Amino acid sequence: DNGAKVINMSLGGSAPSRTLEDAVNYAWGKGAVLVAAAGNSGNCSPTYPAYYKNCIAVAATDSSDQKASFSNYGKWVDVAAPGVDIFSTVPNHESRLFGAPSDPYWYGSGTSMATPHVAGVAALVWATTSYGTSNVSVRYQIEMTADKIAGTGTYWRYGRVNACRAVGGSCQ
Repeated sequence: DNGAKVINMSLGGSAPSRTLEDAVNYAWGKGAVLVAAAGNSGNCSPTYPAYYKNCIAVAATDSSDQKASFSNYGKWVDVAAPGVDIFSTVPNHESRLFGAPSDPYWYGSGTSMATPHVAGVAALVWATTSYGTSNVSVRYQIEMTADKIAGTGTYWRYGRVNACRAVGGSCQ
């Protein structure tokens, strides 16, 4: 309702929720691209909201462009992105994530670290005049320009996200 074009959901659970699915569908209907973490159980079980059709489900890769050992996977997962030892900010209060130190920066791993990469690419695609015309076109551009790394077609459908190709750049 406030005009969000990209919604990052570094969250998930193993049980579907009608309320959550309705919220995802509502945001999609308002034109937002929704990006969700596939989960960190290392199996092919669906995680919600990533499993919902109006979300881009994101798996995690390591520095060798391989599926991270903990990452959920399967034909329901759309793309992959780096998700191991990602340097990021963390909350600076007593409920810090994953036992992080009091320093506001930390290396984290998980599909919740991979998902913001894809959300960022979605924002970049929205900013283009060629591809940023609708949530359908943004999602299509992200998926169709992903690099077909090992595991594509098995662990995820389209490959590892490629920001340069997604915005129409000349990439090597």
